[in-house]
Amino acid sequence: MLEIKLRKLDAPFNCTATISFPASEPDLQEEMDRLGIGITTEKQCLVEAVRNEKGGLQALIGKLVNADEIQFLAKRMDSFDKNELTTFYAVAEHERLDEVKDLINLTFNLHCYSLINDFSDIAAIGKKYELDRRTEMTVEEIKNIDFTAIGRELFNRKRGVITPYGVLYSTDNIPELVYDGKNFPRYCWSGADVATVILEPEENPCSGNQEYLYLPCSEVEIDKAINRMGLNIPCYCTTQLEWDELNDQIYNLLTEKFLLFEHLYTVNKLAENYACFDEASQKAFQAIAEMACPETPGELVILADNFYEFDVIPGIKTSEEYGRYMITGSGKYEIDEDLTEYFDFKKYGEKRIQMENGVITDYGYIAYKGNTPEVEKILGQNDLQKMEIGGMHL
Repeated sequence: MLEIKLRKLDAPFNCTATISFPASEPDLQEEMDRLGIGITTEKQCLVEAVRNEKGGLQALIGKLVNADEIQFLAKRMDSFDKNELTTFYAVAEHERLDEVKDLINLTFNLHCYSLINDFSDIAAIGKKYELDRRTEMTVEEIKNIDFTAIGRELFNRKRGVITPYGVLYSTDNIPELVYDGKNFPRYCWSGADVATVILEPEENPCSGNQEYLYLPCSEVEIDKAINRMGLNIPCYCTTQLEWDELNDQIYNLLTEKFLLFEHLYTVNKLAENYACFDEASQKAFQAIAEMACPETPGELVILADNFYEFDVIPGIKTSEEYGRYMITGSGKYEIDEDLTEYFDFKKYGEKRIQMENGVITDYGYIAYKGNTPEVEKILGQNDLQKMEIGGMHL
C-alpha cells in the first residue's frame, strides 16, 4: 500500500487529500473532484508526503504528479513479491528516480537488477542473481548450473552498489521503455476481468496510441481512457473487443451489428453481470441469449439483469427427458424407483413444457418464470405476441 498526501498546486495548504493507492477508481476521482482537479492527464497534484512500509519514494515529495499515473504505479507495485518490491525501492533510490513515468518503467524492468542482502551462502547468491537475470529457469538448468561460480564472479567484478536495502547489481539486461508517459501499457491489476476493450484513435489507428479497458470497470475508467486519447467521446475511436468466452451470436451483436464504441457503457454493464456468474451460469446465459435473440446490446443486459428468472436445465434434448428429470431428478417429488416404469414421462414433459411456455434448445431446456415486462417484450418481439422456436411456442 502506498499512501500519498496530495494538494492541488494553487490550492490552500489545508486543502489536501491523503489517498491510499491503489484506490478504487470512483473513490480516487471523488478525491480529485474535491480538490478541483477533475479528469485530466496533466500533473496538477503536488506531493506533500509519501508513506509506505519500506520508506521509499521520498524523492517524489515536492513534485507535481498526475494521480492516475500514481494509481497505475501503485497497481504495479501491488503485484510485487517481497524481493521485487525491495529491489524496486533500491533501484529507485540509487538512480534518484523522481518522475512517476520513470518509476512505472522501472516496474517493467526489474529483471535488469539483482538485489543481494544475504551474503552467507555464495551458491545461493549466484542462484538468486541468475534467477533475477533470467526471470525463470527449468529444473534441469538449475541442476546443471554452477551457481557458486556465478556468485564468485559477481564478487570479483565488484560492481555492486550499496543501498539501504542491500547491494544492487546489474544483470546486463537492457531496460525497455514500456510507458511513454501518455498511454498506460497493457496491464490488468484486479484479475477479475472477463473482457478487454482496446481503444485507438480513429484518424490514426496504427500510431500506438492505445488504451485498454478491463471489463467490468467503473464508468469513470472509461471516461479516463477516452480522455487519455485526447477525445471527449468514444465515437472518434476504433475499438476491439476481446471476450473469448462469448458465443458468435453475442459477439457479433456487440461488435458487428452495432459499433462497439457506441455502447461501451452498456457492454461494461453486461460484463458486470457476466462476472458474477459461475461457469455453468455463463453457459446458461449464452443459451438464453441464443434462444431469445436480443436485437440490441441493451436487450442483452436486460436478459443478464433478469437471468435468475429463467429456469435452465442443461442436457435436456426431448420432452421425455424433461418429464423424467422433473419426476425423478428435480427433487420436487419422492418417487419409488420401482414405480417409474408406470409413468408416461413424455406426456408429462410435453404438458409441463406447454404450461411453462418452455423451449428445448441445443443446450437444454429453458423456461422463463418471471414477469418482467422488458424480458417478455424481448421474448415476443419477433412476432408481436409470440415467437416460434423449434416448433414450440412461447
